[in-house]
Parts: sequence; C-alpha cells; structure tokens
Amino acid sequence: MNITRFSTLVAIVVLAALSRFLPHPFNFTPIAAIALFGGAYFTNRWQAIAVPMGAMLLSDTMLEILTGYGFHSGMILVYGVFALVTILGMVLLKNVNPVRVISASIVSSLIFFLITNFAFLYPEAVIADPNLGHYPHNLSGIIASYTAGIPFLRNQILGDLFFSGVLFGGFALLQKRFEVLKTA
Repeated sequence: MNITRFSTLVAIVVLAALSRFLPHPFNFTPIAAIALFGGAYFTNRWQAIAVPMGAMLLSDTMLEILTGYGFHSGMILVYGVFALVTILGMVLLKNVNPVRVISASIVSSLIFFLITNFAFLYPEAVIADPNLGHYPHNLSGIIASYTAGIPFLRNQILGDLFFSGVLFGGFALLQKRFEVLKTA
C-alpha cells in the first residue's frame, strides 16, 4: 500500500472516531462504519483491525478523560464485536459497492445488537455500571435486555448507514479525484 493511501485511510478513520465527540443521539455513532471501512480498505489484515481499533481506543480514552463515560465493564465484548465487524468488512466488502455497503452495515448493526445485549456475556462488575442496565442473568434478563435495546437499535442502524455512506462515499469521491488513492 502506498503511503499516501495509507495515511488518507488512517486520517479518515481517526476523524470518524473523533466525530463521537459531536452531539448525537444514543448509538448514532461511526463505530461499525469505521470497522467495516477498515476491513474493506486496509490491504494488510493486521492494519485493518489495528487502525480502527486504535482509533476507537483513542476516542474511548478521550471520552473517559473528558466525560467519565469512555470505559465500562463490557468493553472487552464491545471490542471483540468491533473486530468481528472488521472481519465482516474484509469478507463482504472485497468489492465495494452501495448494495454491499448497505447490507454489511445492517448486518453489523444486528450482530452488534444481538451480541452486546446478551446479558450473560457482560462480566459482573465490582462496581455496578448503570449505563449497562441491571438484568438478571437468565432468560427473562436476556429478553428484557433485548427489549430495552430496541430503541437504540434503530439509532444504531441509522448511524451505521449514515456513517458508512459518509466514509465509503467520501473515499470513493477522493479516489475519483486523486489517482494515487486507488489500489495498485
């Protein structure tokens, strides 16, 4: 990968991660779009995971420092799903086109929702995190977690579609304008 293309991809991922600091509805974030974008465009698999993961860790660290809400007991799970969505981007977006981006975006939203709302997977924290809810670790807790998450799923799908459009569409426009950004 040429250095100009790599630097541009890194800048896009970091800027998208920093957009988390703009006012937004709950779950209307660039997280899944960043993972899909990284999986689709970084040709090195380790960079495809490490660059988006690093940008997310940077924004989570900044959120923790500035607001106290960057880190929580479910982070390992969230980062694992983030890596899974990146791999999804590697597989589904080998040939980027609008239908594939929209499909991958919706699938990643559903995967994130289903996995992160599965109450048993959150480790019990020494200090309860009210942002994660208080669900019993049984079938009724799982159902309650999914039910409570439905309004957030709508925002997540809309956010994932919006940011995927911005990232993939923006990079496509840049590629048309600057030949050096096209793959070799």
